[in-house]
Amino acid sequence: MGKQTLGFNKALGDMAEALNSDMTASEKLHRLVRVAARALGVRGCSLVLLDAQKRRLFHAASQGLSERYLRKGFLEAEKSLTEVLAGRAVTILDVTTDPRVQFQELARQEGIVSILGVPVRIKGEVVGTLRAYSRPQREFTAAEEQFFISAANLVGVVLESGRSNGREGQSTEVNGEPSSQLTPLTSQVKPFTFAHPSEEEFVRLLDFYQIEWIYEPRSFILRWEGKAEERFTPDFYLPALDLYVEMTTLKPGLTTEKNRKVRRLRELYPEVNIRLLARRDYGRLLAKYGHGPLAGEKTHGVGRVLLSASRIQNRVIRLAKEISQDYEGGHPVLVGVLRGVFCFMADLMRYLAIPADVDFMALSYYGGESGEAVRVTTDVGMNLEGRHILLVEDIVDTGMTLSFVLSHLKSFRPASLRVCTLLDKKARRLADVQLDYVGFEVPDEFLVGYGLDYQEEYRNLPFIALMEEGKTQPQAQDTKMGPE
Repeated sequence: MGKQTLGFNKALGDMAEALNSDMTASEKLHRLVRVAARALGVRGCSLVLLDAQKRRLFHAASQGLSERYLRKGFLEAEKSLTEVLAGRAVTILDVTTDPRVQFQELARQEGIVSILGVPVRIKGEVVGTLRAYSRPQREFTAAEEQFFISAANLVGVVLESGRSNGREGQSTEVNGEPSSQLTPLTSQVKPFTFAHPSEEEFVRLLDFYQIEWIYEPRSFILRWEGKAEERFTPDFYLPALDLYVEMTTLKPGLTTEKNRKVRRLRELYPEVNIRLLARRDYGRLLAKYGHGPLAGEKTHGVGRVLLSASRIQNRVIRLAKEISQDYEGGHPVLVGVLRGVFCFMADLMRYLAIPADVDFMALSYYGGESGEAVRVTTDVGMNLEGRHILLVEDIVDTGMTLSFVLSHLKSFRPASLRVCTLLDKKARRLADVQLDYVGFEVPDEFLVGYGLDYQEEYRNLPFIALMEEGKTQPQAQDTKMGPE
């Protein structure tokens, strides 16, 4: 009997001993994960479980992985080692090149090169995966894979025991249907707890736009006095945007102190990009999509006219002239995202002095029936490969919608891709997106008219105005997510 086989047998014996101990179920899981990692000699090991809806995965127990890696955005079941959830063992030789790894760059930064994943089952039903992470590139042997499958089976025993002890005759249902997924271990264990409901809502918004996030990723030292030091830990880091976000919605009284810390951080770490999201900013961000306390207010009319009809038309004419000059001799495609853009799009194309094609697309909306992530509900109809695309927007604020649309249009392999927006609301910007043609920079106020709506009203106004002051707070600007 080889040395490796003896080691695996001893490890399985240690796991069996843990199962027969008086440890809690959670302690048993962590013990099994630690023993498995040690027996395989890997960088780390993790038990990743499906949530009740079988859409996301979370780390329930881990060994050798940093908090930064564990606190990354939710793993999506359809994007992370999907074959394992279908019941097959999978080896990923190189995380940086294999599309089955969702967070490739974060895995690389963690020092992970190869991954072995095996299914965890309860009575034949896959409820999660057991994963081993190797620092050197490694092709796991058949013996190593079989040991890991045995370890995963013991994990399933612990999960089943915890489920049986937790329900004691109670039926478990999801949407009225029996489910083995809602158990004390698979539904109540969370990778971390958010400090405030606003953070969880913000995460849902980021997930909708498929923007990777890490919760409380890093602490910055702001002050040293002997052994004492002052640290500041931003709430989120968005790797794709290279942006830290700190929210001040928990206690309004802390806003001044957080502003001080953000200023100090910028002084000491000028390379760090950080945005402070105040209560008012966050309320308006949610209200844009028809959510939060500011979304339920009523309105009785419009207030001050910000941009008159004649001023809008004069600016549209100048934009069309600039675009015509830049595309002289060409034949671009103007693409608009329904619905708020239709007024601006119609006027812009009429003033162009060059031939141009026009197409439209539509997106799902946050909080709608699609629920999980933004998606294209109506795509462009013409072939865009090799064409010069001009994406036309009515308003850009956070940049998240625009970032998604640009990524989608790039998949068609156009010759070029530029953005023209009538309104630029820089105060709301989160995603750093390039705007090639801008009509007006506008303040952080809720605007209606010239295609922009409030509860489907006011799109037909020939001017752009602010909502009547004191009568309303902002709501969903365009519930079909046409513009930003």
